Amino acid sequence: MSRDQHRSSGSSATTRRKLLSTGAIGVAAAATAAGALGTPAAAQDTSTGVTAQPSLEPTGEFSGQCAFITGGARGIGYACAEEFARAGANIVLYDIAGNIDTVNYPLATEQDLATTKSNIEALGVKCIAIKGDVRDSIKLEESVARTISEFGRLDILVVNAGVTHVGVLDEFPDEEVQTVIDINLTGAIKTTQAALPIMRRQNAGRIVMISSILGRIGNENFSVYASTKWGLIGFAKSTALAMATHNVTCNSVCPGWVRTKLADNDYILNAVSPENPNFEAVSEAAAASYHPLPMGAYEPVDIARVVKMFCGQATAMVTGEVFDISQGQNARFNA
Repeated sequence: MSRDQHRSSGSSATTRRKLLSTGAIGVAAAATAAGALGTPAAAQDTSTGVTAQPSLEPTGEFSGQCAFITGGARGIGYACAEEFARAGANIVLYDIAGNIDTVNYPLATEQDLATTKSNIEALGVKCIAIKGDVRDSIKLEESVARTISEFGRLDILVVNAGVTHVGVLDEFPDEEVQTVIDINLTGAIKTTQAALPIMRRQNAGRIVMISSILGRIGNENFSVYASTKWGLIGFAKSTALAMATHNVTCNSVCPGWVRTKLADNDYILNAVSPENPNFEAVSEAAAASYHPLPMGAYEPVDIARVVKMFCGQATAMVTGEVFDISQGQNARFNA
């Protein structure tokens, strides 16, 4: 790319961001902090002086809100979408829905994305499914703009998309290292950049970033993955500080061993348990050797319920926190 082309490209990106933060979010500007962050405020009956608590609509706590979820076609992303949909939120699924040459196991497919969309809509809410890469700022900005065009608001952002590789650090090819960093960390930054103008203008929003227990402790087999998850926690805390005056919270959730395709695939299982590359066997071994709680793997819904907690009324004044869901392993951490 020539210098003039680069300058033109940068100018176009700046213009897009300005459009996103002004005209595209005009509809969202009317959303109040109370409405965007939880159930309606209680109303007072002036004839009696009694304050009546609002009744929840049949669709639940997040009725009318909108959740944008990356990596939403399967695993933890799908579980989060389902949890929010059951509570009344409209959903935007953003997923690459295709394989990457430098990722050594199958990623979600277009059929996974379509099936998830259908399952979410069956819960009585609206759902947009977008095939997109978190490494693509333009696609993310366009997708957020489409979200505002169709739903008029963006209340919840779940930064979930991620990939891994496993093995000896100095044997990782450069391309694989860069892919993990670009998706897990840079992709999270780009995703958040796309959403922040909306939430800032709304003066309301919730962001939850899916880190990992390996973002809290080192691991010799997942060194690059762990480093990105450590970095994600730092980014979440920084975002919490940057957005606190705009009534936007940002917290990170750190799962341990979870039954998802990121862990349950031949590439990972053969590396971590070559003698018995079976997900159940690995889970049982983990339960016996280093899980304080007598359990193996969490299900994705276990993680999704905590994500939902960080978007509800009970955590309206909680931001910058790191929450471990790790079979009790953090009981061994320094205070």
